[in-house]
Amino acid sequence: MNALHPLLALDPRLPAVWAWVQVQMRPDAAHDDAHLARVARWTIRCAPDQAPALAVAAALTHDVVNLPKNHPDRAHASDLSAQAVLSQLPRLGFTPDDARCIADAVRDHSYSRGATPTTPLGRALQDADRLDALGALGVLRVAGVGGQLGRALLHPDDPWAETRAPDDLAYTIDHFFTKLLRLDGTFLTPAGQAEARRRTLTMRAFLAELASELEIAPPQQG
Repeated sequence: MNALHPLLALDPRLPAVWAWVQVQMRPDAAHDDAHLARVARWTIRCAPDQAPALAVAAALTHDVVNLPKNHPDRAHASDLSAQAVLSQLPRLGFTPDDARCIADAVRDHSYSRGATPTTPLGRALQDADRLDALGALGVLRVAGVGGQLGRALLHPDDPWAETRAPDDLAYTIDHFFTKLLRLDGTFLTPAGQAEARRRTLTMRAFLAELASELEIAPPQQG
């Protein structure tokens, strides 16, 4: 909660938003209070011309409907979150227009939805959420989700999925190749693009070290 204190203090409506999120959201190892705080800080950085209250509200609510990665409705989680935001935020003091702006950003932030946000807030939220999947934090988060889902760490004979289709429901390292190393070229804001390049290099360095410990060549794909 400490990381959220200065963010919630930016606007008197935000503590009520946070109280609602705490009741509604099902946190997990990769989607917890700290994740929301990090996304909020980077949403503000990626949208410096937007009202901070809207940036923080979007970050706090972007996972308000948080479904497990292997849930059959996972691809619809951002739509469900957006519907909840659009219904609740006007009750917490946000204008209908601001609630719609936040809901649109929440709806379009999801990687699995495949949308390109058209608003500055939407682009900033998508970049901020994707940044948290990269770098050292990204390594920790993908490992946490892997443990939650009971995935093996890596395929014993082909860890880089060079002769097989990557399967990130079975192997944690495969998620680097199905998603994480593909994120770098998808960022939409200058701040997000610069930070994504830096964090992607960190992830590639991690894979190079893993290859060294496995005594094999590092991955060429991704």
